[in-house]
Amino acid sequence: MITVADYERAELDVSLREMKRGWRIHAAVYAVVMTGLIILNLVLVAQTDDDFLWFFFPLVCWGIGLTMHYLGVTRWGARDVRRRHAAIEREAESSAR
Repeated sequence: MITVADYERAELDVSLREMKRGWRIHAAVYAVVMTGLIILNLVLVAQTDDDFLWFFFPLVCWGIGLTMHYLGVTRWGARDVRRRHAAIEREAESSAR
C-alpha cells in the first residue's frame, strides 16, 4: 500500500517528466521552423535583389520564449507542482466540511 507522501512524490515526478517532454517538443518545433525560415530567407536573398536577413528576429524572439519555457520547467517546475498540490489540498479540505 502506498502512502500519501509516496503518491505526491510520484505525481511530482510524473508532472515534471510531462513538463520536460513538453519543452522537448517545443524545442523540436523551434528547430524545424527556424531551419525552414533560415532557408527561406537565404533563398529569397539569393534569388532576388533583397539583401535583408530577417530570420534573426523570429530566431531571437521565439528563442526568448523557449528559454523561458526551459527555465519554467527546470527551475520553477517543482515549485509550481507543489503549489498545485497545496491548492488541491485546500479545495479538498473546504469541500469536506
